Amino acid sequence: MFRRLRPLIVLLIATVALTGCYLPARFDAEIELDRRGYYKLIFAGYMIDTRLFMGLKDGKIKRGVSGEGSELEEVKKLETDITRDPNASDFGYIKDGYFKLNWKREGDLLQAKSVTFLRRNEHILGIAYNKETRIVNILGRSLPKEQKDRIVQAGMNSSGELRIITDTRVISHNANEVKDFPARGPRTKVYIYRIPNIYRATPQMQISLR
Repeated sequence: MFRRLRPLIVLLIATVALTGCYLPARFDAEIELDRRGYYKLIFAGYMIDTRLFMGLKDGKIKRGVSGEGSELEEVKKLETDITRDPNASDFGYIKDGYFKLNWKREGDLLQAKSVTFLRRNEHILGIAYNKETRIVNILGRSLPKEQKDRIVQAGMNSSGELRIITDTRVISHNANEVKDFPARGPRTKVYIYRIPNIYRATPQMQISLR
């Protein structure tokens, strides 16, 4: 059956990945993907450096002082780590490990093969194209409920909205709402995923490219 299908795109998106140290706190994210394989991935919002958050909470990182082990020193390291990514912009530290960030990347997915937000070792949202199977996976990492419970108990959470805009044939999805999007063409639709908290089911979509 699957061999008779046209090229497929499988979208499996998790809004949170905590195997690294960054957690989206409040965000607005958007993916555009057309039938030619052109993509655009945008993230705008607030994130948490979870190690900095917990270090400040536990008192292992000191506030209001300078030098090794201080909040000021850790924020410098954080800024260096984030701003070395050419796709990142408008970094700004808020407090308690929270920082704001804009991130944008676009191009030809068939050439790029893979795209990862934030990066490979901080995989929050990724797109990967398999030339042989002509399958594209957009993947995040689902967390077990026990880990989500620990995140919430520590005082953190994740909420926001993800929109997927596409003119392809969508096979399946679990968006909250689907709307026509004539501004992008007569066949284009926008799939809206509302994430009220970290317990929201992983957004998923399967698309057939024509």
